Amino acid sequence: MADHCRVGADDTLQIRWPRPVAEGERIVLRHGPSGEVRTGPLSADRRSAALPVAGLAPGAWEVLLGADRPLLTDDPGFSFDGLREYAGRARDRAVRVVRLPDGRATLDVREVSPHAEVEEVHPLDGEIRITGRLAYAGPRPGGAALLVAVAREGGGEERGGARLDGTGFDACLDVHALTRWEPSLWDLWLDAGDVRARLATFLDDAPGKRGTLSYPRQVVASGGRRMSVRPYYTLKDGLAVACHLLPEDDAP
Repeated sequence: MADHCRVGADDTLQIRWPRPVAEGERIVLRHGPSGEVRTGPLSADRRSAALPVAGLAPGAWEVLLGADRPLLTDDPGFSFDGLREYAGRARDRAVRVVRLPDGRATLDVREVSPHAEVEEVHPLDGEIRITGRLAYAGPRPGGAALLVAVAREGGGEERGGARLDGTGFDACLDVHALTRWEPSLWDLWLDAGDVRARLATFLDDAPGKRGTLSYPRQVVASGGRRMSVRPYYTLKDGLAVACHLLPEDDAP
């Protein structure tokens, strides 16, 4: 039973055992969809192995000890800090260890594109402040960026200020700007030089935020009407803003 089985930011699968495994063993990676196989040796003391996994085809890869024995581990395969470090480098393919319920280790390889990983959202005092970090884009030159809100209907677009520091960002959106338009749902993007990244939260290993995580609304008077402005997560864990017209009998 391996007590460490993770993919590092350098795209190397690192495996460790508390005791030496049998002499002559090797690590085998087998791609489920195609049957492609990659192999790698153990260290001299037979207590660890390191295999490069960059360039693996997308899909599930079995991790085997020898030709056909599944590698078992009690390591969950990730940590939050490790996922953030991994996403801090520019890449178009992500590799992660998945531990199955019976302890078998597998590799999940998927294609990725840059997104703006949301870590905190603060709707308050007529603004929505958002902090997070760029994922899969690599560090960007520090300085000004743009938070862009795009209406799903009607062609509306509003912009707010943002600052970049490496991969970290701090952005702010004025809710009054959204209420100048007709009621709509707004998707949020971060423009950082040559990268336009959708605001979303994927790296916390907690999918399905819609219906379980909510933010307070802000009520804005605009053009003789009152509107509710509230950030929310979409079904795919993207961050968006809902602007709805309030009925006259809705109490402030």
